[in-house]
Amino acid sequence: MERICIAADSTFDMTLDMVQEYGIEVSASYVRMGDKDYLDYPDLKQSDLFDYFRATKKLPQTAAANPSDYEAFFKQCLENHDVVVFIAKSSGVSSCYANAVAAASEMENVYVIDSLTISSGSALIAMEAVRLKDTMPVKELVEYLLAYREKIVGSFIIETLEYLHEGGRCSTLAYLGASTLQIRQSINIRDGKLVVGKKYMGTYKRALKEFIDTTLAQREQTRPEVVMISHAIQDEALLQSAIQQIESMHYYERIIPLSVCAAIACHGGPNAFGLFTVTK
Repeated sequence: MERICIAADSTFDMTLDMVQEYGIEVSASYVRMGDKDYLDYPDLKQSDLFDYFRATKKLPQTAAANPSDYEAFFKQCLENHDVVVFIAKSSGVSSCYANAVAAASEMENVYVIDSLTISSGSALIAMEAVRLKDTMPVKELVEYLLAYREKIVGSFIIETLEYLHEGGRCSTLAYLGASTLQIRQSINIRDGKLVVGKKYMGTYKRALKEFIDTTLAQREQTRPEVVMISHAIQDEALLQSAIQQIESMHYYERIIPLSVCAAIACHGGPNAFGLFTVTK
């Protein structure tokens, strides 16, 4: 049987402990704050990003690894494996996939999968890949994962449009209107792209509770093994309240909360909260 290396972009949000538990190799992306560039994994913290924005009113700039970075990364993975299956952030929101494909095209035994999702959605694919990698040839595994990604459903709710506004992704009028009326915007992931979802009204605590109830209302149609949380919650009590709300549904066997990567934090801002499930 081939020795298959499962690898992924750092944007899949897995903690270092989870990465070590699952034996996944991770390719870091870049974050620029001021005139300095940083790797977004594993040491950069959300608080560093938010502190920088509060101090400068400038968003940190994120960038995918370039083809040369990926080539070096894949070569390292192949030192102890026969083949690499790499899970890239959705091509609809990032150049990670295109850059990884460019690197892989010059190599043998590297398969790049467009996850068509972000954050914990990519983590779900990586976890499934690890579960199955020793049970089938690599080409069968890739075909399976391409079908599996279609089952992943993800969405976010964000507390404020300020970060989207500063990044040029939200008009001043929409930002001011949402702030005045306490509108909390949700964002869905559809066909690998981010699309505007339902709007929630009121305090963020109230909106978050309603978002969870609405998002998981049809939970019987999803697999009960796990629900993933990708978040930038700064208040531990608020995060625990959200987890307890999901626990009270008595449906999901595991609830895994993960802090979002820099790319999501820089656009969603503090307290962004996402849910990812797998349909049956």
